[in-house]
Amino acid sequence: PTSHHNTMTMMTNQAAAKPMTSKRVVFQVAAALALSAYCLLHYAWLTESPPEQKWTDSASLIRGRSLSAVDLPPRCFIPREYRLSKQPTSPTYLASFHGGGGGKVISNLAQALTGIAATNQVNYARRRIDHSVLFETHYPLEGAIKVEGDDANFRGAILLLRNPVDSILSFFNAFYARKYHYLIDFRAPAEDWIRYRDSAQFADQLKAYERFVLHWMNKYKKNREDLVLITYEGITGGRGAIFTKQIASYLDKSEGINVIDPDSIPCIWEKFVRDQWYPNNGHASTATSFQERAEDRPLTQDQLFAVSRMLQSLDERFGRDKQFSTIMNSYMNSLYDYSDSVIS
Repeated sequence: PTSHHNTMTMMTNQAAAKPMTSKRVVFQVAAALALSAYCLLHYAWLTESPPEQKWTDSASLIRGRSLSAVDLPPRCFIPREYRLSKQPTSPTYLASFHGGGGGKVISNLAQALTGIAATNQVNYARRRIDHSVLFETHYPLEGAIKVEGDDANFRGAILLLRNPVDSILSFFNAFYARKYHYLIDFRAPAEDWIRYRDSAQFADQLKAYERFVLHWMNKYKKNREDLVLITYEGITGGRGAIFTKQIASYLDKSEGINVIDPDSIPCIWEKFVRDQWYPNNGHASTATSFQERAEDRPLTQDQLFAVSRMLQSLDERFGRDKQFSTIMNSYMNSLYDYSDSVIS
């Protein structure tokens, strides 16, 4: 009787366990299906082009708010949000020195010109890059990633150059802001700049600047037509709309990418650049080469010579490239304007 009772108990327990096991399997299958559905919908959202495009004013996009169509000025319409292209594209490298401040400007312009999202190393993924308009990079600087595998699919590169002194000052401000959790455009105190300048950091950043320029100029030395040189001083200066048209013309030749009506290009530049750099009178009459400079940001004489030698070395190496040589010489000439704040 006892054996029979134990057998019945085991059979009862097994029968009770089967429904529990079945429920667990059903739950796991349902969870897996739900996760798969979410992933598919998320990817579709990334690549989908909405049938009815929503529009907003570009300046409001920078401020993080949207405007209705009735608030918009004529002929200056851009997408409210940018998505990856549904079709594969031939993206372009956007190479800029870290902390230089202009990479985001050109990225915003390119997105507004094409309606296609740009990518960077924060949201890096091969499938995203191949459906984007630009890939922002600081390579080969420390911390920058290199695109996996062959980059033959890339249209080429936009190399953003900036006066090295301004670039290092801008990088220092960004470095200081991250260190003390300030906004990225916070201007660091003069005494902190002096300490930074007198350490090995200035020389290290100057070497990094030279290594950065050498990499991208050498990369397209044999295919110069695939490299576009844009200066920070030019894109933020009075002739910025002209350089924006140059970027638009270059991107328009990329596979899977079309730019907006050329007549709207100056307006896009005005909203994204001019109105942000010159909010008081909205007029950009001069270049902004010395935007970061002031008398409380001096260099030593030795540092000034080091900058000059580096620029001369780059000019000698790529001097046959007239556009590049012109840019390097303009930076060398600007050092004389800075001599008033140089200390021995």
